[in-house]
Amino acid sequence: MADTPPEGEPVTENIQTSGANAAVESAPSKEKEEKSVAVAISKEKLKPSKGKDKQTNGKEKLSRTEKQSTSQRASISKSTMGGVTSPLGMAAQQKATLRYMPTYRLEPKNPLKKERLEIIIKAVMDKSYNEEYMFHPKHSLHMAAQVSEEIKNRIKLQNFDRYRYIVIVSVGEYLMQGLYSMINFLWDAEKDGFVSYVVETPRYFAICTVFYIYYD
Repeated sequence: MADTPPEGEPVTENIQTSGANAAVESAPSKEKEEKSVAVAISKEKLKPSKGKDKQTNGKEKLSRTEKQSTSQRASISKSTMGGVTSPLGMAAQQKATLRYMPTYRLEPKNPLKKERLEIIIKAVMDKSYNEEYMFHPKHSLHMAAQVSEEIKNRIKLQNFDRYRYIVIVSVGEYLMQGLYSMINFLWDAEKDGFVSYVVETPRYFAICTVFYIYYD
């Protein structure tokens, strides 16, 4: 019976054990509180990220709408090319082309006069191929092209109606040789024809032939 304490003395062992148990019980409660605080902080941290996501989504929507508007503008601008379009960018309407009725006119209003052609050809040939002219293979080739172009332009200034012209200038040096030239055409004997002019010296010869063809 010596183990039982007297009635007046306090029991210290039980108090100590109960205090240890209370400390052990209070420790998990603190851990729970710390966890709840950490969860609350993490939730608060996550809240602004949702706002950022909303902002990014709004920017993406704006960029999509801008792209759609630019594509619509491009389609409207493409549809406007080549004709008049409706406000909604419908298919383009091509402009109507003018068509003229046939006149059934067979004769020219300003008929060609052969005498004028002879005067023009003689004036240009005598000016270009005179006594001072010296034949040279390369120089004579370019000069013949210039003379034929000048004769053709002067004839066109006469404004003969519905006529087309072919001007040929041939230049050669006399070296005891002969020359034969032949040209064939299928034409109208009444309206088509030609005019020829020759400049001949002991050193060279120059021949100009102009063909006029009626084109109705």
